[in-house]
Amino acid sequence: MRAAWRLAIWLMAFAPTVLYGEAMPSGVATAVPSVPINLLPFAKREPLLGHPSYQHTVKYIDDGMRYIDPRSQFFISPAGEMCFRTRPDHPKVMYESFYTTWCIHPQFVDRVEAITNATFNEVRLWCTHAYPQCVHSLGEFGRNANSIIAPTIDYRQERAALENLIYLMGGNARPYWGR
Repeated sequence: MRAAWRLAIWLMAFAPTVLYGEAMPSGVATAVPSVPINLLPFAKREPLLGHPSYQHTVKYIDDGMRYIDPRSQFFISPAGEMCFRTRPDHPKVMYESFYTTWCIHPQFVDRVEAITNATFNEVRLWCTHAYPQCVHSLGEFGRNANSIIAPTIDYRQERAALENLIYLMGGNARPYWGR
């Protein structure tokens, strides 16, 4: 009988992690292993006077995303795309919240928006009209979108950092004059 109770407790604690590979059981703190931010620098321009360098900008964006969700991530892919590993932004079933990695090439970004939300703040990158489905999912063939939403801590500074990174990587995102 005791073995059955131990098995039940073990399954309650670790089943979400074992079954889905992404969900953390409640009350368990885990440290996400640090991954190199990028291996290949894709900076095509020098930073403007008073703006951070390419490496510092990538680290700042990654840190802002990880502050909200420790399992989210920002990195530059080997193909030179900006990639965001985030939770889905659509309604989901509990414990079915797999992270998805969305990538966009800096030259295809039209604008970067700072969005306030009821629970947390976000930044949104929109595709240009010439490339309406420029956002693609890594690991899921044929899954495209026209924008990326990423939760972040300081959405206005994060928007400025993303605009700076797009500039450094050779893109020309329009300034967003909204909020």
